[in-house]
Order: sequence, then structure tokens, then C-alpha cells
Amino acid sequence: MTFLIFRRFRTIIFSVSMFLCCLITYYRYMIKYQTETKIFNYCRESACIDWENHSFSFHERMRQGPGENGLPVRLSNSQKALSKKTLNFNGFNIFVSEKIKTDRSVKDIRYPNCKGALYSKQLPLVSVIIPVYEEHWETLIRTVVSVLNRSPLELIKEVILVDDGSSRRYLKERLDNYLSRTYPGGLVWVIHLKEREGLIRARLSGAKLATGDVLIFLDSHCETNVNWLPPLLDPISKNYRTVTCPFIDVIDADTFEYRAQDDGARGAFDWSFYYKRLPRLSTDSLHPETPFESPVMAGGLFAISRKWFWELGGYDPLLHIWGGEQYELSFKIWMCGGRLIDVPCSRVGHIFREYPTNFPQPKIKNFLRRNFNLSSN
Repeated sequence: MTFLIFRRFRTIIFSVSMFLCCLITYYRYMIKYQTETKIFNYCRESACIDWENHSFSFHERMRQGPGENGLPVRLSNSQKALSKKTLNFNGFNIFVSEKIKTDRSVKDIRYPNCKGALYSKQLPLVSVIIPVYEEHWETLIRTVVSVLNRSPLELIKEVILVDDGSSRRYLKERLDNYLSRTYPGGLVWVIHLKEREGLIRARLSGAKLATGDVLIFLDSHCETNVNWLPPLLDPISKNYRTVTCPFIDVIDADTFEYRAQDDGARGAFDWSFYYKRLPRLSTDSLHPETPFESPVMAGGLFAISRKWFWELGGYDPLLHIWGGEQYELSFKIWMCGGRLIDVPCSRVGHIFREYPTNFPQPKIKNFLRRNFNLSSN
């Protein structure tokens, strides 16, 4: 009798376990199916296209030379000795940067489902705003060229460089002449501030003169990846209160190797207001290429509707130099009915400075703590 009861109990447990396994499998499959169906149906019902220039991408993959396809540049011992003398000019190896062409290719490290993805045919025009402070020449030009080469040019209204009172002479008349000669139609132009205002106010200066529907803020030591722009704009085209951030890849400060930082993260901060990266949710693993919400942005690279930016009041005018602006804007986005998302199919490489610089120090002291206090109020 006891044996029969045990067998029946075991059968019931087994049946329930199998049912739960089937239910979980079905649920996970349906999430995937519904997500894919929603994406594909949207693109069938609306006018969606593949914006990528596949011919250009193919030719970039075939290129060879120092740093091409984002590969690291290796130096001889004698070259390393020479390069060390320049590390403090900008906090990265400008000796290596000068060996790499200003239009170099980078490796396409997007998720497979990003390649050939369709986006709205009606995307807004953009103004790309790049603050510049004592930037190295080749690194700055490489930033601009990457933006233009890997974007559909019909979406670029203008690229605005904001010289934040730099002391280096090549960022004055030489830069003006280069831009007027290379981009005679005024596609890329520069604003020269009389004195250093800081990153935040330099961005505001560019935003006030921008005419594009969407403002894209980048740093002056970046390189965009393949087809970075359409996935960044597509969510904004559906809801102008959506703010989008690309995945930020790493350009090595020593070798200029282009590589992924990680598989993405949600922005956060600790009690000292230091920016932290939290792991993505487990459900994101089903579709790692799908945009996901993030509490706060990293702050350096993002796209926002010009209308929404000014409805939020732009940046607080009391913020100085840099720091805290990403929290202040992120808080306003969420508290005023907006949405902040990271877009895995949009990738931009960024040089993270590894060495101290010899830049002139800001006149304002303790600006970082003051900015944090303002952002928290």
C-alpha cells in the first residue's frame, strides 16, 4: 500500500514538473515570438528601410594599415620611448593617433540581429554637437569623419564644434580653414567661445544655435560604429520625449584598439554620486539587441529631441565645467514624463583618458561637488 502511494505521489510530482517546464518554455517562446512579430509587423505596416550603406561597410572591412578595423597599433621599444613624452598632452597616446588615418575603419561588433535591421523611413534631421577643449588634431578630425562616413548624410543637418576657449593655436584659424575647405557648404562649422565655459555650457552654446530636430551630443575623442545613427533616432521618431544613448565602446588610450566595453549596463549612482554600471536584467538576454530603459545616462553621448531638450529647460545654467549634468538631465527626463533608453544597435567608441593632462585648470574651484549638490536638489 505504501509503495503504491509513493508511486502515485512520484507520478504526480513528475507530471507537475513536466507541466511547469512546458509552461516556462512556452512562455519564453511566446515572448520571443511576440517581440519579433511586433517588430516585423511594424516594419511591414509602416515605411521602414535598411539605412546601412553595405557597400561602404564592405570596403571598410577590406582596408589594411595601422589601426584599420579597430586593431591595436603596436610600437617598437624606441617608439614607445618617444610616445611616453606625449601622454600628458591629452591623456592618451597621440603618437599612435598620428599613425592612424583620420578616416580609419573600425570593426563591426554589433549584435547579429542589428545587421540588416529596418528602421522608420521618416527619421528626424540631426545636429551633432561636439564640445572641444585642447583636443588633439587627428583625434578630433577622426571623430568628425567617423560621424559623417558612417551616417546617412541625408539625416545630418549639421555638425557643430564648440571650441571651449582652447589655448592651442591649431584649434583656431587652422581649424576654421580646414572646415571651410573640406566642408564648403557649411555642413561642419565651429563656434569659438572667448574663454573656457566648461563642457556643460559649451553644449548649451551649441544647442542654442542648432537647427536640427534632434540634438546629438558627442565627445571630441570618439569614433562611431557601423550604422550607428538610425537606431538612435528611430525611438525618438515614435515619441519625441524618448532620449536615447548608444552603447559606449572602448578605444584603448595606448593602442587605439576598438573593442566592446561589455554587454551593456543600466546607469546608476552611489551615495557619493559616483556613476555606477548595473547589470542588465536577466530578461534582456532573450533579445540583447532590444533597447532597454536605464535610470540615468552616462552623460557624454546621447540623442534628444531639440523640442524636448528645451521643454526640460536644457541644462541648469548654474552647473559649471562638467559633472552632475547627466544626473540633472536624467532626473528631469523621468520626472517630466519622458523615457531614457540605451540602444544596443547603436555603438560609439570613446577614448577614456588613462593619464593626467597638462590642460589649464578651471578658475572655479570645487565645481564638481557644487554640481552634485545642485543636481540632487
